[in-house]
Amino acid sequence: MGSVNTTDGIAGEEINVKKNILLIISDQHRADIMGFRDQGGCRTPNLDRLAAEGVSFDRAVCAAPLCGPSRATMFSGLYAHQARGVLLPDPLGARGSMYQAEVERDMMINDSSIREEPVLTNLLREEGYHTAYAGKWHLGNDVIEQWFDRCWGYDNRQYFEWLEEHGHPDGWPLHDSEVKTTREPHMSIPHTKVNPIDPAIGNDAWIADIAIGYLRERPKDRPFFTVCGFNGPHPPFKIPEPYYSMYDPAAMPEPENFHPGAGEPECKKNSFYRALWKDHGNEWKSWRRSAAVYRGFVTYVDHQIGRLLASLEEEGVRDDTLVVYVSDHGEMLGQHGLWHKMQAYEEALRVPFILSAPWIEATRRSSAPASLLDVAPTILATAGISPPAAYEGADLTATFGEDGTIQDGTASTKSAPCDRSGGVGEEHGRAPSGTCSARRSLSAPSTARWPGG
Repeated sequence: MGSVNTTDGIAGEEINVKKNILLIISDQHRADIMGFRDQGGCRTPNLDRLAAEGVSFDRAVCAAPLCGPSRATMFSGLYAHQARGVLLPDPLGARGSMYQAEVERDMMINDSSIREEPVLTNLLREEGYHTAYAGKWHLGNDVIEQWFDRCWGYDNRQYFEWLEEHGHPDGWPLHDSEVKTTREPHMSIPHTKVNPIDPAIGNDAWIADIAIGYLRERPKDRPFFTVCGFNGPHPPFKIPEPYYSMYDPAAMPEPENFHPGAGEPECKKNSFYRALWKDHGNEWKSWRRSAAVYRGFVTYVDHQIGRLLASLEEEGVRDDTLVVYVSDHGEMLGQHGLWHKMQAYEEALRVPFILSAPWIEATRRSSAPASLLDVAPTILATAGISPPAAYEGADLTATFGEDGTIQDGTASTKSAPCDRSGGVGEEHGRAPSGTCSARRSLSAPSTARWPGG
């Protein structure tokens, strides 16, 4: 998987061409809201294309349904409770005085800065890869330059300054109090609103512009690992036309589990997210527009993905590039009587996970278990690098046969260190201890689809 042999047309000699890797991360994108899944009534032609030119792991989950912890698993290869980090100042005031900033702990809380060594990108750079990051990072603005050769768009203030510099109106939704709760902390709510800016200068379009610039300006004699991290479709649902009005609220069917279920955990009844659900309305008619605009937001992000794919083709590198699409977690969208994420329900845990490349058997829907823990080992294996032994995830390329076909029952994860003082193993300067008692296995695929059979 790490390289392909091609023939030099002049000398007739075989040369090794390393695979490029483009990792696309959206924020809060439910796994069922994609066109090819035919479950959510949403048009995503570019994600459909990626799936048609590769494989979708339809049972994929995040390891923690919250932005920072989930992204920590992707880049460190560890569970969020294993990875080291320090708390940054809390912009929402959600933590109160419970936790002190700048005290090293785990990565289980949002607004933490990761303190793991950048093993993923260090190993890639040792193999000659140029690394770049565009957009939302959420693992500490103070450390991102240690991980990537180039990076921009990771601090929202960079977008605000760009808008002001170019004479554009303020297009940042969270500057609008109407799309935030009056409760404390002042989080986003399901209220929808048209963003009056041109969609071409929306935040996710701006992030795509940065990533496209990196693809065009990269060193042409080196393989690349480029990450594009979108903010959407994370609420608030304040998006530009035509995406705001793209889907008819009246066509949004009420989910069977919209209301709280019998026997739900007591903690849900007094949850802050239950209070936000009640504030918006405990009948589906109050949520129809939220569901419709969420789909419009997904289509807006999909359009930016199409621009990235077009850039790969313009640069003549699509044939040598693995495109990975994931989201950090899902969105409750009112189901189970809850809003947002941070819930151990399918709607928040399930995530899109697509691997797309010319050498993968096309149009495949895999039932093999997959997790965002698998992102880092899969990227390294694609680059021809053996993943560190202490990584908790699996190399999903191990499910590919010699001809690129998917072998749902051929790979399994190891029993790996679970409780450690931090880090990804002794070979990288951190000594692990303990083992996990329960591990995933790719040898027992389920035929069930989520949701709806």
